[in-house]
Amino acid sequence: MSELHIECPHCGASFDVQIDGELSNMMVFPCAKCQTPLMYYHGEISELDRDEFAGLRERLTKVLNVVMRQGSTVNDVADSLKRLVDISNERAEGREQTPAAITDEAIANLEKDLAEMDADSFLNSL
Repeated sequence: MSELHIECPHCGASFDVQIDGELSNMMVFPCAKCQTPLMYYHGEISELDRDEFAGLRERLTKVLNVVMRQGSTVNDVADSLKRLVDISNERAEGREQTPAAITDEAIANLEKDLAEMDADSFLNSL
């Protein structure tokens, strides 16, 4: 079990979070006091827009529902997502550290691609 100390940038609340297992490079969760969506990313805590947080939750729910219908386990999903994050981190290390915005068009294209892709193709792409 790991412990993470959080200071909410929105309300200033300070609290500890206990994680079953090791800390990830990125985690998303609400503040214990004000429920503001927060993101932990490589040791930094930042506030997420509530609509953005709701969108992330909705997209993750869709993916998990498809995976579970295919008879996969949560461990299968976690392993696939970890491989995807590891590959992304490797690529990011080679790039210049410049902030990039994700456009609404890019999100719409991703959602369209996911909607058109069957579950087996999605899992194979991970």
